[in-house]
Amino acid sequence: MLDRIFNSTSLKLLQHAMDVAELRQKVIADNIANVDTPGFKKSEVVFEQKLKEFLQDNKGREMPLKTTNARHIKEDGGMAVDSLQPEIKRLNTQTFRNDGNNVDIDVEMAEMSKNKIMYDALAQSITNELRLLRIAISGRRQG
Repeated sequence: MLDRIFNSTSLKLLQHAMDVAELRQKVIADNIANVDTPGFKKSEVVFEQKLKEFLQDNKGREMPLKTTNARHIKEDGGMAVDSLQPEIKRLNTQTFRNDGNNVDIDVEMAEMSKNKIMYDALAQSITNELRLLRIAISGRRQG
């Protein structure tokens, strides 16, 4: 029972998105560390488009079916959040630098800030999910 509560689709998705934000932070840090490396090509994490497609394909499947009789319709297992995997792409985009490096420090710093905001929002969402579970378990006192 507790396993089902703590492995809900929404919590799994939030945890997975936080893992992707952590990976993105590492990739951005690598780009920044190599800003002066001749010939270095920046990388980026691709995940949002995959997530959007995943959610569109699984729309309306979040609520599991409850069966009380063997003849009832069986649920098909719900959403397989673990199948969503981020991809790290090396960008061989054109560079305006003589050394062939395509890292723009200003762009990377902006991406890092954007990623931090996303990570903080995901952490807050997980906190809210767990707070709601705590309220549901203990019951809200009327005062």
